Amino acid sequence: MDKKRENNGLDESLRRLSGILASPSLVLSYEHTTPLLERSWLRRLGLDKRQADEFMDLLCQHGLLDQGARSVIEAVCVRRRVTPAEAAALLLQGEDWPEDGQPAGKGTDIEKQ
Repeated sequence: MDKKRENNGLDESLRRLSGILASPSLVLSYEHTTPLLERSWLRRLGLDKRQADEFMDLLCQHGLLDQGARSVIEAVCVRRRVTPAEAAALLLQGEDWPEDGQPAGKGTDIEKQ
């Protein structure tokens, strides 16, 4: 019996500790991005490696890495009423980028646009 209570106490302590350690990592991952994560998202969208690399170069040139590729693509989707793949293609052609220093916008609510 004592061993079972001891194991339950250890399990509970480990759960609490994992929550404490995971919280800063989760916050960091939600608030920050990296070129690697953004490229991965672009590849899942259907861009090939060359296109994803080119998109990342453009994203960085426009100073929008901190907003992420998704935010930029969503804004174009709403403005132009196109699919994400079509929005990415437009952006790769140099169209519809926000002015440098301007936020891309959160294009998730079409009704407000």
